[in-house]
Amino acid sequence: MKIKRVLLASVALAALCLAGTEGAQAAVLEVELHDLVDNHPQLQAARKTAASAKEGIRGAVSGYYPKVSVTGDVGPEFVDSPSRRKDNKEDYYTGRDTAGITVTQKLFDGFATQSSIESARLTSSAANVNIEQVRQTVMLEGASAYLNVLRQNSLIELAKNNEANIQQQLTLEDERVQRGSGIAVDVLQAKSRLQLAKERRVTFEGALIDAQSRYTQVFNRAPEVGAMNDPRPVTDLLPKTLDEAVDIALKENPSIATSDTQVQSAREKRRAARAGYYPTLSLEGKANYEDNKNTVQGIRRDWTLLLKANWDLFSGFSTQAAVAQAAFDYAGSRDNLDYAKRKVVEQTKIAWQALLTARERVQLLENAVNIASEVWEGRKKMREAGKETTINVLDAENEIYNARINYVNASYDARTAIYQLLTAMGRLDLDAVDQVAAK
Repeated sequence: MKIKRVLLASVALAALCLAGTEGAQAAVLEVELHDLVDNHPQLQAARKTAASAKEGIRGAVSGYYPKVSVTGDVGPEFVDSPSRRKDNKEDYYTGRDTAGITVTQKLFDGFATQSSIESARLTSSAANVNIEQVRQTVMLEGASAYLNVLRQNSLIELAKNNEANIQQQLTLEDERVQRGSGIAVDVLQAKSRLQLAKERRVTFEGALIDAQSRYTQVFNRAPEVGAMNDPRPVTDLLPKTLDEAVDIALKENPSIATSDTQVQSAREKRRAARAGYYPTLSLEGKANYEDNKNTVQGIRRDWTLLLKANWDLFSGFSTQAAVAQAAFDYAGSRDNLDYAKRKVVEQTKIAWQALLTARERVQLLENAVNIASEVWEGRKKMREAGKETTINVLDAENEIYNARINYVNASYDARTAIYQLLTAMGRLDLDAVDQVAAK
């Protein structure tokens, strides 16, 4: 009966993996993910990249503003030239100083500035979308790492219980042999099963260490296994059908938005490359002040206001090459967008099927646990009546153990698939986590 109570407790624990726990327990993962979003280095880097891209807009807009430059010099000037020697003039040596200011306003540059600004805005938009994409990826990594620690810890508990039960059966059978009512071979077989049970426990313990290492890498601190609780699955946030899930993913997955922005950016770069075919116009104003410059004694002032034009009639085919390159980049970006859509559809379908499969497995394995438990109870009674061997009892118990392991794995697979599906749809965010925690 002791083993049966342990079995029922384990099944109840596994059921919690799908049924979830109440608010205080669900808040554990919620708090962890909030902290992760605030501090993860990949997100910090993405935010800084977005800030950099925003500054790029300011840099591009500067093309609309005038450019002002100031020059000046002061110091001694010495001149000994053939003309001065011909005229029997002495060497020229005196102090000089000059100053000048130039103001240039670009009037037309073949729409290059306009394209540069739009391209910078699209780059900034893509950087902001990338923050969302990285955030969802990081949250999925965090949820998966959290659940995997719980999974491995649950499997270790099952392995320890199984090991203890085999040890108990081994002790009882050894006592029967000592009394002359047992079978020595059964004792040896029980010892063999005990070693296999220990080996499986060691395997799970190694997997837990790996899961803890993964957790530490993601959250930057080791997990406190004793303080962790199973979070509530977010099934109420999922669509009812696969088609609905795919439609949502195609509209909201950030990777598609990123690829679409890259298409628009490539289009603007193609437009900017064509600017080389156009002339440029600018308005330039200059003012100069000179005192004792170039042997001219005294002060000289001048200013000009000029409309300047420049048109490269031949640039060694560099403009044509730039336009062709931009056209290929644009076509390639459209292909990447098509691939991104296909990939998102694939990810959504895989996550959806993984969830359906895991849910069905949970139901089947729950029945398998119950049936295996009944078989074990029957064999145990037969063994107590001397009509069954110990090894058959252990085999029946091992069936329960295997079913329980598969049940726990399936339950955690189901929850992981939920987070994967939300990520594929572009809906794994803190608001969703908060909604779940509030229930």
